[in-house]
Amino acid sequence: MKYTLLGKLLTNSIDKYFTEYLAKNSHFASQFSSLPCLSIAIAGFLFSLIASSTNAQIEVTVDENVSTPISNSTQSEDAEPRPDILYSALNKDTIVGEVLNNFSNPIELVRITATVYDKNGIIVATGDKYVNDYLIKPGSRSGFDIFLDETLPTNSKYTLTTSFEKSMDDKPEALQLSVGKNSKSSNTFRVLGEVMNQGKNDANAVKVSAIFYDEKHKVTDTDYVFTNPDIISPNKKAPFEFSFYVDNPEKIKSMAFNVQSDEYSLITDNGQNNTISQQ
Repeated sequence: MKYTLLGKLLTNSIDKYFTEYLAKNSHFASQFSSLPCLSIAIAGFLFSLIASSTNAQIEVTVDENVSTPISNSTQSEDAEPRPDILYSALNKDTIVGEVLNNFSNPIELVRITATVYDKNGIIVATGDKYVNDYLIKPGSRSGFDIFLDETLPTNSKYTLTTSFEKSMDDKPEALQLSVGKNSKSSNTFRVLGEVMNQGKNDANAVKVSAIFYDEKHKVTDTDYVFTNPDIISPNKKAPFEFSFYVDNPEKIKSMAFNVQSDEYSLITDNGQNNTISQQ
């Protein structure tokens, strides 16, 4: 049974708690201001903590009576955006979903950690997975699926914790992606495509990721594959293929694709993953 989930994004800020601490300990604050070297050292340490890692958490409750997912959006106290978990759902023993990068800079190494609890709040399962794209550009999204390998009790709830790093690697757009024939059988879905390298150098480790949606644009599955071969010379092409088991292939109504290599990213006009509707 497929469930639609609601969530609320929770954030923590290091600088908030440090400021509150100084306010409650005025004698320390006066000593702190009189020590320039110590002030600079501590300020540098706090900055390194804030800059090196950012975390956001969303808690969702499984409720089969809910029909419309809520897109979570929040801002920190300094109005810096956080990545959104646009949608997630528990499908049997797997949590699927997608993450949006609403930063103004790329982010990388985005990992989703799931912790599942029964109705009494007792932990029953946990798992984690990096999203399908190593690098997510601003305004782009990436899918994830976390296999829990457990028989989950009814009325479960789970938390999703997102960790990531800000990235300085803004890969130039040089990979052209095209999608060809797709086919459905009683329990499988298959789609073919190819990638062309329009860059000046070889594209290495060319990886194509996909998000599959139902008619309500809810994520039904996510996956990634490498082109064959996964090294594409300038002005050359290489094919790719997605083929996987699914209970009801007819539920897949649209697909979103992205492609990256070690050197390049997808050619697109608006920075979003290419979305293709199914007839």
